Amino acid sequence: SASSRMQIPLMQHPDYMFSRIVMPWVNFSQGLSMCNNAWCQQLRQGLGKTYVMAGMVGFADYEAVASTLTSSQVRTSYLGAQPLTNLPQVDREIFLLSMANTERGSLHDKFVACFYHYMFNVGFAERVKSEKAKRFWDQLVEDYKKMPHGEGEQFYTEDDKGLRGFFIRYFFYVMLETDTEDPEIMKDLVAMMKGDQPIAWCYLWPMAVANLYGSVIRAVDDRIFNSAVMTKFVEGEEKFGKMTRLELTRLTTSITRLAAITGTLQLAKTVTGGLSMPPFADMEKIDVAAEWDKLDLNDTHMLENFCLEVARLFPPVSSVHHIATEPFSVVLQGQTVDFPAGTKILVPTNLAMTEKETWGVNVFKFDPSRPDLREKNMVFANVGKDGSRICPGMNLALDTCVEILRVLGKVRREQ
Repeated sequence: SASSRMQIPLMQHPDYMFSRIVMPWVNFSQGLSMCNNAWCQQLRQGLGKTYVMAGMVGFADYEAVASTLTSSQVRTSYLGAQPLTNLPQVDREIFLLSMANTERGSLHDKFVACFYHYMFNVGFAERVKSEKAKRFWDQLVEDYKKMPHGEGEQFYTEDDKGLRGFFIRYFFYVMLETDTEDPEIMKDLVAMMKGDQPIAWCYLWPMAVANLYGSVIRAVDDRIFNSAVMTKFVEGEEKFGKMTRLELTRLTTSITRLAAITGTLQLAKTVTGGLSMPPFADMEKIDVAAEWDKLDLNDTHMLENFCLEVARLFPPVSSVHHIATEPFSVVLQGQTVDFPAGTKILVPTNLAMTEKETWGVNVFKFDPSRPDLREKNMVFANVGKDGSRICPGMNLALDTCVEILRVLGKVRREQ
């Protein structure tokens, strides 16, 4: 396309003044488009599996994507194809998505271990089974019964009740033991976790440059810092990169907004028929809710497959990125093109998970029983069970969506 041809020389000479002025806006505008799965499918259809878009070189071949996901990576401040700013820090970089994991025992890996330890080990299993957690599940069921729950209806659009309200209450409680039954605490959490716009004003370039949501972010920081789990934090542990309580707090605030609430909510909406599949190859005609109604709600394995197949066709995270550490060449529409070290490379997991050569001619058909679904899926920046940067909240996200299918599925069959 004309846009791709225009970007190539600017990407080849990133230090030129014109490149420094123009490319950030190209990154931003086209980076937003890269979140649109149907648009990405059309991009591959028009430009092939290797292309230039949003100031990045995209490699959509399944094997290339798999190789990247299972290798160490150098990163920058991007969420997929979207440039970020106003990221959490204290006296050093702590934002996991922008940190390299190229060395054994890297700070990235130690910080992930720290996050995982405090979020998912310190009393987590007990909280998941607690009476308070049960009250959140009971409220979810009541909201589903009382609220209209078709696509775009109240159950899916309310901020402090319905599906989003459940995720805010449940995740902050089971991960941090935050008292989300306290209305003042919920008020602070909802202010940052509501809708989609706060993501932009908190973290996306250029909207977040002015830090207009600074007080909102700090309020959530305070709630996390003073949570029951964080009061048990042990400072100065070498195995966790000497991460501090304040560093883990600020990191957790960003992760809950950018990933835990946003990504899991999209998946939960989609698996329960609250959000249509992307309008490409007739995917939007798939009646997910009708397929849900056919499931054996006691078959956890099939409920997991159902979630993975929905996410294969409509992944909550459409891509990741990394940075080229040395010059490289690619063939773009028949021509060899050179790019310098430092070039941003897009890793489109959404396109890899819909590649006909890998998944077969029925790639756009909804089939939770398809062979190798578990072994080949890349929903959580993984390749089956493998991956160098697998989402640390993968099990919580999948387990919660499975339980949502189960408990709300029973309601549907009783109505």
